[in-house]
Amino acid sequence: PFPGADVNPESKDIRQVDWDASGKKICIVMGNEENGISQSVRDMADESFYLPMVGFAESFNLSAATAITCAHLSASSDGDGKGPLRQGDLSEKEYKTLLLKGYLNTVNQKTARALFRKNGLEFPKELNLS
Repeated sequence: PFPGADVNPESKDIRQVDWDASGKKICIVMGNEENGISQSVRDMADESFYLPMVGFAESFNLSAATAITCAHLSASSDGDGKGPLRQGDLSEKEYKTLLLKGYLNTVNQKTARALFRKNGLEFPKELNLS
């Protein structure tokens, strides 16, 4: 499934989209506030959706729209594997490596390497911090 957030005549209310990906991966495209998604992405998308609004605002900013979409996907999922969100399939090592990489990206690489050295640890080459 490849839905895109877009305001066009064919777009569905987010609450009307069937988000059950049946075990398949899903890619949701969010456009920027000014231009939305590009025409080429619009053409590739399986369907498009919009976030309903009331009041005077014309659109949510990108971060708010993404947060609302993620919250909707989370609420649409249940513990029985239905809905768009599934339990992850990363191995414990992959999970811990990604978690560590996220933590280490909050400090500069020089500091991260120093912390490893200070604790007698070898800096993992597979982390490839930028």
